[in-house]
Amino acid sequence: MTISARPPFFSVLINTYNYGCYIEEAIDSVLSQTFPQEQIEIIVVDDGSTDDTANRVKKYGDRISYIYKTNGGQASAFNAGVEAANGEIIAFLDSDDYWAPSKLQEVAVEFGRSSLVDFVYHYMDVVDSDRRLLDRYVYPEPVKENYLKTYLSGNLPWFSSTSGMAIKKGCLKKMMPLPEDFSIAADMYLHYLLPFYMQGLSLVKKFLGYYRLHGGNLSGGSLLTAAKLQREQKIILFNIEHVRRHAGNAGLDSQLLIKRMESMVKVYGIYILSVQGHKLSALKEVLHFKDFLPADTMLQRLGRIMTLLIATVMSPANNLRLQRTYRKIWSVVSHTTCIP
Repeated sequence: MTISARPPFFSVLINTYNYGCYIEEAIDSVLSQTFPQEQIEIIVVDDGSTDDTANRVKKYGDRISYIYKTNGGQASAFNAGVEAANGEIIAFLDSDDYWAPSKLQEVAVEFGRSSLVDFVYHYMDVVDSDRRLLDRYVYPEPVKENYLKTYLSGNLPWFSSTSGMAIKKGCLKKMMPLPEDFSIAADMYLHYLLPFYMQGLSLVKKFLGYYRLHGGNLSGGSLLTAAKLQREQKIILFNIEHVRRHAGNAGLDSQLLIKRMESMVKVYGIYILSVQGHKLSALKEVLHFKDFLPADTMLQRLGRIMTLLIATVMSPANNLRLQRTYRKIWSVVSHTTCIP
């Protein structure tokens, strides 16, 4: 008689490209999880690395499923990994990030609270290459009732980065394959498309992952540089077309949501003018900014204008310091639970 092995609960998908110097720490953080290891499958998708990534991964032997593919970008790596996954839940981990030991245990508990939860995410600590704490990413409590309706009204998603996301495979497969024009920031595609397919979501208000900030990633250094802002702007433009198509296929009115996204494109345009040194042009754009939705309150409109003015007047470095100070204060006043 043949006894079939129990499928894993989690498939941990680690996507990597020339991050051999970080990959072992990412893998070790999964192997150190308090969640039962026999219920965890680790899949490393190497998107055509030319460094020593392969040698570093292969030393783990059969504890890791290693997939090497021609370089095609992050979305293509996600596609390959999800296709190979056997777990009920796909937990994403960028190879330059790592997790707290209780990460998967906490996420599993959250999925167990309701069969309707398709997506779980959590707070993230931001560290440098030497694991020194730089920042804390705290996210607001999501609207759980009628989330899709709220989203379509123009309330943009504010979820964690790739390494803080865990999604039921059945839900994720509805969005597959991910469009390969997302060579970077494929998590942003998931942010904008998940609301159309998930039944429910849940935020774990604990710092369960470490997002590493370094020169090689999208958010490395100051967030306000022209090149990075232009990439962010391009990503939103990509997402506008996909959101419009997916909403249309579902017979949903995405007019307000698209208007909000187009407003964000203009906001990034103002930031780009500012960091390029065109302060006067940026200020004129702020003073003429009227891209609000009918439901926006006067306080919300004033807050947006003030934020734009501050970002335009301040230097990128000071603006980044202000953002980090605000998040530190918010992480305290919101009574968050911290994982050391």
